[in-house]
Amino acid sequence: MLVLTVLLTALTTAVAIVFMSATQLTERNMAQRFLARALNSLLEIDQFVLHAWPELEVAAADGSQIRLEDFPVSLQLDRDGLAEGPIAVSEAIAAATASLVYDAGLDVLSESPRAFRILSRGALFDGSVGRLTGGGHELASIGFIVSGTLAVLLVLATAAQVRGLYRIGAPALAIGLGAALVWIVAAVARSAFEGQAETSADPFAADLGLIAADAVSLLVRNGAIVTVTAVVIGVFSMAAGGLLRALERANGAQSARNQ
Repeated sequence: MLVLTVLLTALTTAVAIVFMSATQLTERNMAQRFLARALNSLLEIDQFVLHAWPELEVAAADGSQIRLEDFPVSLQLDRDGLAEGPIAVSEAIAAATASLVYDAGLDVLSESPRAFRILSRGALFDGSVGRLTGGGHELASIGFIVSGTLAVLLVLATAAQVRGLYRIGAPALAIGLGAALVWIVAAVARSAFEGQAETSADPFAADLGLIAADAVSLLVRNGAIVTVTAVVIGVFSMAAGGLLRALERANGAQSARNQ
């Protein structure tokens, strides 16, 4: 029974770490950074701005509203921002578009005249980085709460089946086992994404591979932190528990001889 409880604790811990990492990844600031990188590649924002730059400069000189014609999202540009150059404008457009996608999903691009070309590649985007939205954050938070609660209950169940300092050591080692599983799988996945990015002939797919590798790095880090912490606590607790039991047996044997 103890072995089964330990395994369930490890698996539930692994799921909780995944949802915890997903919650961090879908938090607005971090998610928008990943979305901006992906959208810049998907929409070719830098190339679009370079082609439209002469018209933007004319609009700025005339004092009229500065808008990007034929861009998938209707955006009004800051006149002062044009003075910083095309690269800064591209980054600002990517950030603004990422904010809209985070709130409403890829549907904000669906009314664009260029939507057919964009959305033909959008399925790849929507199935990966496109999950980093406000709705995704809510789902990840719910998953983290549920899996975290189950993990705590299983930790308590594991502790109830042992005695002494083993009540700390056994659950800690179970947590470390689950975290180590996440650490290993995430590290392998990161290497796979990096390899995919290096071998992909599609620049957009290659960029998504690099973005996915960076995102999985958070999962690797979380798994490593939990693994090291839990294993250290578990090993020291188990060692201390074994030492105390050895001392108790020695004292018992000494008392028996004295009698």
